[in-house]
Amino acid sequence: MRRAVTLAVVAAALLAMGYLAVAPEYYRIRWLHGEISDETLLRKAYSLAAFTLAGLLLSGAQRRLGGKPAIAGAVALVALFSAAIEIAQRLAGSHETLGWNAIDVAFGAAGGALGGYLERAAATYGKR
Repeated sequence: MRRAVTLAVVAAALLAMGYLAVAPEYYRIRWLHGEISDETLLRKAYSLAAFTLAGLLLSGAQRRLGGKPAIAGAVALVALFSAAIEIAQRLAGSHETLGWNAIDVAFGAAGGALGGYLERAAATYGKR
C-alpha cells in the first residue's frame, strides 16, 4: 500500500507540474519586452523551481521504496521529464527555439541535481 501511495503522489505532482509547464495562461504577465521577456523569465524560474521539486520527489520516492537514490539518477530522470515537457509545449503551439528548449532541459537537469542533493541532505540530517 505504501508503494502505491508513494507512486500515486509522485505521479500526481509530476502531472500537475507538466500541465502548468504547458498551460500558457500562467505566463501572461507583461513587464519586459523582447526575447528575454517577463514571460521567459517566469518560465525559466518555474523550470528551476519545479524541477528541483521533481528531483526531490523522485529521490524521496526511491528512498521510500527501498532504493538508494543517486543524484545522477535524479538528474537523468528530471532531464527526461523536462524534455517530454518541451515536446508537449511544442505540440501545444510553443514557438521557442531549439536553443531555448535545450536551456529548459538544462534547467531541468540542474533542478534534478539540486532536488537530489536536497533529498540526500535531508535524509542525512534526519539520521543525526
